[in-house]
Amino acid sequence: MFGGGDVYDKKIAVFQRVNYFNLTHNDNNMNDLINIKVIQKDFDGEKKRFVNARELYRWLGVGRDFSTWIKDRIDKYDFTENLDYFVAFPQFGDGLNLQKNGKIINPKTGQILPKEYVLSVDMAKELAMVENSIIGKKVRKYFIRVENDFKKVMQVAALDPKIVNQLTSQFLETRRETKNYRKDFTDCVKNFVAVKNYGTYTDMLYDFLFMERAKEYRKLLDLARKDMTRNYMYEEILLIIGAFEAGLAGEIEKEFKKLGKMLTKGEFEKIFNDFASQKNWLVYQKRARGIMATYDEELRNIKHPKLIDYKKEFSQADIQKLLGGN
Repeated sequence: MFGGGDVYDKKIAVFQRVNYFNLTHNDNNMNDLINIKVIQKDFDGEKKRFVNARELYRWLGVGRDFSTWIKDRIDKYDFTENLDYFVAFPQFGDGLNLQKNGKIINPKTGQILPKEYVLSVDMAKELAMVENSIIGKKVRKYFIRVENDFKKVMQVAALDPKIVNQLTSQFLETRRETKNYRKDFTDCVKNFVAVKNYGTYTDMLYDFLFMERAKEYRKLLDLARKDMTRNYMYEEILLIIGAFEAGLAGEIEKEFKKLGKMLTKGEFEKIFNDFASQKNWLVYQKRARGIMATYDEELRNIKHPKLIDYKKEFSQADIQKLLGGN
């Protein structure tokens, strides 16, 4: 168990906040009946939103096979390929063969691999409407709400991308709360560690979580000297950092009591590395890197060179987290 009494209790509290954040902002916990994934992509130099046609088809409960339905709708309503929709094929290689009839065959299984139709949100709304059903109307309203949410976030991102992380109404509360955890950590360093390299220890944490030191992060965001670094971090990342600092503070205090002396820098680093190697932190590390890579590229047009492999799809689930249910 972690030592430190109050520090341990605070670590538990902030872990609960991280888990509550993930649960309450999860797609599957949204109050809406409809939950169709909407992805934002760069398309012809613009940020546009898209939907997988098969997922839309399943939600609409169409009473005929997918291929017939989508082809009929495209022909009947004059949708244009590469404007209203585009067709995604499986990656060639691994022996996949393109037949003269346009079908793609896996020679190992003889299976015909399906085409995937990716629809603009506008096309998806129209397809939902022309089904002329109750579920179709609900799906259309869902797309309208999701599109409005995307636009709300993207407008802020266009006007002042640095503060797009502050859209959720809980941001200020989270920032105040995690400042307290930061103080617990720095107090532990002050009281129990001989070498007071606060900046170095902070860089160790940032480097562990998202492979950047504070100076590198500030440079990418072009922060002024007066700007506080964590004011521009996304809420979930603040909670992860707070949980780490609170937990690490408990470990430092416990080791101080065990040894009965101020810890050396080397002893601090060993505690840090042992604490960071716990499996749960590798999960939060991956999450923090994904948020940093994805949100900053989509909303701030900033690429983190060391995090390229962590970028993921940017969907309505991310928009809901940024808005905090507003």
